[in-house]
Amino acid sequence: MRSEGPVIFLDSQMQGHPASSKSYIAARPKRWIKSIDDGIEIYEGDQVRQEKGNPWGLLSRFWQKSWLFGYLGYDLKNHLEKLSSKNKAEVDVPDLYFMEPELILELEEDGEAKTIKGKVPEIKSSENISGEFHIKLETQISEHEYKAKIKRAQQDITEGEYYEINLSHPLVFEVTGDSLDLYQAMKQVGPVPFGAFLQLDDVSVCCASPERFLARKGQRVWSQPIKGTASRAGHSASDPAIETLLNSEKERAENLMIVDLVRNDLGRVALKNSVQVSDLFEIQTFETVHQMVSTVECTVSQQANSFDVIKACFPMGSMTGAPKIAAMKAIEELESYRRGIYSGAIGYIQPNGDFDFNVVIRSAIREGRKLVYPTGGAITSDSDPEAEWEETLVKAQALTRILNNMESAE
Repeated sequence: MRSEGPVIFLDSQMQGHPASSKSYIAARPKRWIKSIDDGIEIYEGDQVRQEKGNPWGLLSRFWQKSWLFGYLGYDLKNHLEKLSSKNKAEVDVPDLYFMEPELILELEEDGEAKTIKGKVPEIKSSENISGEFHIKLETQISEHEYKAKIKRAQQDITEGEYYEINLSHPLVFEVTGDSLDLYQAMKQVGPVPFGAFLQLDDVSVCCASPERFLARKGQRVWSQPIKGTASRAGHSASDPAIETLLNSEKERAENLMIVDLVRNDLGRVALKNSVQVSDLFEIQTFETVHQMVSTVECTVSQQANSFDVIKACFPMGSMTGAPKIAAMKAIEELESYRRGIYSGAIGYIQPNGDFDFNVVIRSAIREGRKLVYPTGGAITSDSDPEAEWEETLVKAQALTRILNNMESAE
């Protein structure tokens, strides 16, 4: 999968998972667009055009009913509502990046590959770096500081500012080694249905997401928010943690709040009376955790613009809290870093307007020798700060275990 230039691998090959289906490799872009704040750059062959404006509108016009692969960064929220991002970014990544590739490979769940478009190029290394992998934790929020932020959020909730908020904090590492090797190690330890590997200029993203943000097929649009996590105890189908998670009033309440939020978002673009919850509180099992997943879907008109549908639901409610705008304002005050691609979405749009995007969680974002891995969870009035702190560590344990194993194997 190493190739010259940008490459995007959308990896849905988790055998046996209901969301696992086709995977895609996109490379050799002939056109691409990226934005930071309201500055947009559009590349077409050897020509570069710079524009100012709302990136959502420019992205919609950039699409020529062709395949597009890329991501939407969390801070694109600022172009949907009267919001801002004043915190410093840990890594310098565009708010938005999409490419129209000359090469698209489609991989079936059984591993069979077919070329949708283009000629497979000669395989070359994408990173001129040593194969040895070394890791050192540089910064991490203290347990005391994170718990203090939780208590402040709970005070806001008591005062009626919002009733749920997703708080996160970044683990920052210094690393050397090949990012693709890291992604392959992540995949082996914990396969997921919405994984992704992106190599874009100086930035790479290793995403092990279990969560779908939004998908469209024809007139059907659906979202699958995750709220509720329990550490997995072994590989028994009768793991008592499953029953505990399913019956947790706190986890069910958090999940239901986000389900209602997603229903409201979809209602902005859905045909009348078509929004429904087709699956509530389903427990899905992954390598290290069990997750509570719900499915919300609707029907849109045949003429509905896919970008308008995405805008109506972005960013994913499970990564903000509710009400969404109030929660996003509070996130900017409580967190100390700019989320960037984290909490955004990675995916594709087809020539017919169908699309599928994940939620960017469980993701390592790398620029040069700096690697950032944000982790977080939902906070409500009933949250226990100690338990919430431990949950963020549970979510990060798969990556930290991989990093340590890769280093010790050298």
